[in-house]
Amino acid sequence: MELLLEFFFACLLMGLAIGLDVAIVTALYSKQLSDNAVKVRWVVGVTATHTLFPMFGYMLSYFGLKWLPSISPIIGLIAFAFIAYFLYQELQDYHEDEEASFTHKAISWALIIAVSWDALWSGPAKSAQIINWPESLVWLSFFVVGGLVLLSSQIGLWLGRYLIASQKDPKVNRGWHWLQYSTIAYFGLLALFRYTFNSQVHDGAIFMLAATLVGSYVFYPVEQKRN
Repeated sequence: MELLLEFFFACLLMGLAIGLDVAIVTALYSKQLSDNAVKVRWVVGVTATHTLFPMFGYMLSYFGLKWLPSISPIIGLIAFAFIAYFLYQELQDYHEDEEASFTHKAISWALIIAVSWDALWSGPAKSAQIINWPESLVWLSFFVVGGLVLLSSQIGLWLGRYLIASQKDPKVNRGWHWLQYSTIAYFGLLALFRYTFNSQVHDGAIFMLAATLVGSYVFYPVEQKRN
């Protein structure tokens, strides 16, 4: 029972981490997704990439950890570096691009791949969360997460219709981005603590650290401008 609870919590957290960007981008693109063919391409595309990319990234680290346990600290650093680089790219121009985020791109496979990179890079970090799981649950988890991403895209479509009909609140938009980036950062820090430092710090403490670090960047410059 405890293992199943851990399984569902891990899937939920991973789905939240890699599904929030899908929901946000889908909401921002809701006007362009009014065409059924484009909508199907988008939903199928992001669901497939967010299912297969983490699986591919996990396999790379899984076999390395299974056959070469001595490289665990390096795997942790690689997973952390991948996600840190992704967040750096995302946050570098965050405040400049906050209002016009993604609106200059067309709905295409290039965009689908672009919003799926975090799913690929979360794969190695995922292996830190599923130590001692039976293999059946490991592989099942990717499809459960894929289902959550599919649900996220549907939520994004609904949210997009709401945002079109009402004025967007910048504070709410910023809060969504903070939650998204914090959750992704959590997986990077988790791999660093578990593999590189061999530390058993509680998951909640790691998430709080990630949320604090990301929040200090997302919110502080805004407060600074008001002074």
